[in-house]
Amino acid sequence: MTSSRFGRLPEGVRDLLPADARRKRQMEQAFADVAGSWGYQEVITPTFEYFENLSSGDSDDDKLYKFLDRRGHLMALKPDVTRPIARLVATRMRNAPLPLRLYYLSHAFNYEEPLVGRQREYYQAGVEILGAAGPAADAEAVALAVEAMQSCGLQEFRMSLGDVSIFHSLMEELQLSELQVQAIKGAVGKKDFVLLEEQLSSTGISQEKQRRISKLLSLRGGPQVLDQAREILDSERALAALENLGQVYGTLKSYGVQEAVTLDLGLLLGLDYYTGVVFEGYTLSLGFPVCGGGRYDKLLEHFGYPLPATGFALSLDQLLAVKEKEQDRSEEALVDVLVAWGENRLDEAVRKAQELRAQGLKVELQLEPGTPDEAKDYAINNKIKRLVYINTGDVQDELLT
Repeated sequence: MTSSRFGRLPEGVRDLLPADARRKRQMEQAFADVAGSWGYQEVITPTFEYFENLSSGDSDDDKLYKFLDRRGHLMALKPDVTRPIARLVATRMRNAPLPLRLYYLSHAFNYEEPLVGRQREYYQAGVEILGAAGPAADAEAVALAVEAMQSCGLQEFRMSLGDVSIFHSLMEELQLSELQVQAIKGAVGKKDFVLLEEQLSSTGISQEKQRRISKLLSLRGGPQVLDQAREILDSERALAALENLGQVYGTLKSYGVQEAVTLDLGLLLGLDYYTGVVFEGYTLSLGFPVCGGGRYDKLLEHFGYPLPATGFALSLDQLLAVKEKEQDRSEEALVDVLVAWGENRLDEAVRKAQELRAQGLKVELQLEPGTPDEAKDYAINNKIKRLVYINTGDVQDELLT
């Protein structure tokens, strides 16, 4: 008996039809070109690894796709590419000169509720800078993310920039429990400042401290945010992080991208391995970020090779969702020339098609003989602007309007 699932796809995965597959490939090539021009080299990591290589040790592990191999080893599909690259560098590239600049184009997998532009199998492009601490590396990652989004055809977007160590230093200063910290973090991540005030109130800290924390984590805007934060903070660690953030923001002006960046002291991102500067890019047409990244100086310690590191990942799925809203697929011309032929003229048509392809043109060869009118109708219906028709002793070359 045939299963009711036969011919269907499970939730969270999808087919890419020709238009989207072509856009994805174009984005990947554009990203690779930009990353290469900045001195980055491509690496490719496996689709699955031992579970312990990909485990974060928290509730996110429940979202991993896990399975047992034939020897009983627990495996997982990679949920992102940063951890595999950390493992790769720690085990295969220890003798490489630092800093390492690496980029990737990869599928990744996570068991979460599918939404528009968010799947359980998704496509990422990203970079990692390993072995470089300080604001110059962070600024490079942000500036490269901006250029990468532009190269992939995204023009109207904003980049939010913050530093998670400011939040962590505040939480340590208050000596709150892990549950309290996670509840506060959840409220800040949702930008729900009413809920934040409720969570802070439940901790029992003074109202003055509640007010200071709530005000600090709601600061968002231009360089004036840094001055406002200095008036609130009194922790040396938090002030040092704020100074570093200011240096990153200032360097972005030299890159010419500062106008696309908004400072956000409540930006935390979802992954717990971030240790410093974090950033995310978003567009008004989608309700969630298309790009995210930051500094993760502790991750490589997990693999026995402590290195400072920073980087970002760009979601090609979400960029495809943006492009779907912006473009009319019906207007896209896919082929430059149609080569058609009459009876017994296939060999000549093949040679002509090869000649035109050698000139750099996209050429479609008809696979059955036909009349000139049939070929013309086919070309027009498929938005092919040029027709070459080969018949006995005659080659008809026509531009179609």
